[in-house]
Amino acid sequence: MNDDCKVDFSIPDAERFSGALPVFEEKRTKESSEDFILPDYLPDIKKIAAVFPEAVIKGRFSGGGTLEYDGEVHYKILYIAEDQSLKSATFVTGFDDKIGSSALTVDCVDILTPLSENVNIRLLNPRKVNIRSANGASVQVFKRHSSLPQLVGASVEESGRTLQCRVEEIDGVNVLDLRENGLTLSEDLNFEAAMPSALDLLFGRVQPVVMDCRVSEGEAQVRGSAEIDCVLCTGRDENGREEWMPQHYSLVFSQTVKNEGLHEGGECFCILSPEGSEFRLREDEFGQKRVIEFDMTYLCDLRVLYPKKLSVVTDAYSTEKETECDLSEKTFCSFLAPLKGSFSVNESVTLDLPEEGGYTVAQFFAFPELHLSSERGKDGCALLEGSCAVHLILRDAAGAPDVRRTSIPLRFRAGKTAGENASAQIASRVSGARMRLDKNILSCDFEVGFFGQLLEKNEVTTMDELRVLPERRQSAGRRGSVILYFPEKDEPLFSIAKRYGVPVSDLNAEDGGALFIPCR
Repeated sequence: MNDDCKVDFSIPDAERFSGALPVFEEKRTKESSEDFILPDYLPDIKKIAAVFPEAVIKGRFSGGGTLEYDGEVHYKILYIAEDQSLKSATFVTGFDDKIGSSALTVDCVDILTPLSENVNIRLLNPRKVNIRSANGASVQVFKRHSSLPQLVGASVEESGRTLQCRVEEIDGVNVLDLRENGLTLSEDLNFEAAMPSALDLLFGRVQPVVMDCRVSEGEAQVRGSAEIDCVLCTGRDENGREEWMPQHYSLVFSQTVKNEGLHEGGECFCILSPEGSEFRLREDEFGQKRVIEFDMTYLCDLRVLYPKKLSVVTDAYSTEKETECDLSEKTFCSFLAPLKGSFSVNESVTLDLPEEGGYTVAQFFAFPELHLSSERGKDGCALLEGSCAVHLILRDAAGAPDVRRTSIPLRFRAGKTAGENASAQIASRVSGARMRLDKNILSCDFEVGFFGQLLEKNEVTTMDELRVLPERRQSAGRRGSVILYFPEKDEPLFSIAKRYGVPVSDLNAEDGGALFIPCR
């Protein structure tokens, strides 16, 4: 706290006083339930193996007290056909939303994270499925807020120098939000020499995840990983059953986002959203189908936080005239720490299978989800918790395909101190996964990598408006006289000076702790 801080009301210092004031924060999803018909060229569905939703924000507009956005969800399903082969199909649905609020002004920064949650798929008949989900976005709106109060009823040039202000310095943050679309990633994925040649590509899926993000002058360097899962057909066994070969690839790539508003000292959180992907199987130079051509179009949503100290005016008065003021409690965001790391998971779960066994794992998919726990460690450290959904494609003792789903609990001590008002946004991925099935016991070993930001919300009472009244201030005591004042323990000097209408600098301490106050 600095009681003697002078504020120039005539020239507002926007850069000094600006900060991130959260004005809107809400997860906005709408229930979607749609029926989809399988294309004619695909065989009938016997059983759904897994559904992979991919949500993306396509467009957004903000201004005039309104925020509008629209997006799409691509449901990629993997299913077992009537002939016990594996097939995939993709269905698309749209979503949109409109938010109206007087707080949504031109000074606002809106950050949208696309969501498709609680996805449930039902097989209505061999050629028709119903997909239910909650689609939308997590919406965060920050306002570039100036904590300098509005001055009313006085000439700044004449009376500004007579104003006394109490200013508190707090930890704050400025927010920059950028979007880069139309980005592409292409790669040829080759089989290992020991693996058989493929006949057909049955399924392909990509999950782009940010691994690191660094800001320099005028640009941000985003380093990501494209986690790719493919299922290939290598032929049929003596009983005519399709033979599958799962493949997993992890492609590391980088992307540069340029913007003149980017400067050194920023901390990033980035989301990569695939807008479309294509997989093609082709022959290598020896005429064997051993190469997967992969193309992805994606967009990059980048949020950059710049930690800074904010000076907020908490009280003010005039030494010459009577004043009135309006105060309100505001919430300012401050940056605590980046979240980045990984941890190992080694868990066993019981599946709903016959105990005599005979099942083997043919393919699996893992989907981790992490969030900040409301609990804290003994040392105040943040705890991350969540779950990892696992979709399994199994073979029974006779070689026939089957599917199961399970979930693995996740919990990790992040090693970053976080208060009660902390929040976090976290992206995560699975790597190096191994699944072993012994009868009906599934043993899971994998690494969960995570990347995000830890924020704190600080509530501060600040001054919104200071009104200087026409009447001249009436101070205690006669002009030219002196008051000897004995303050209470820890009584602020600013409050005493305001009561007597004198500058804080005029309060002189006497022996014994008394204040020598000259009356003006």
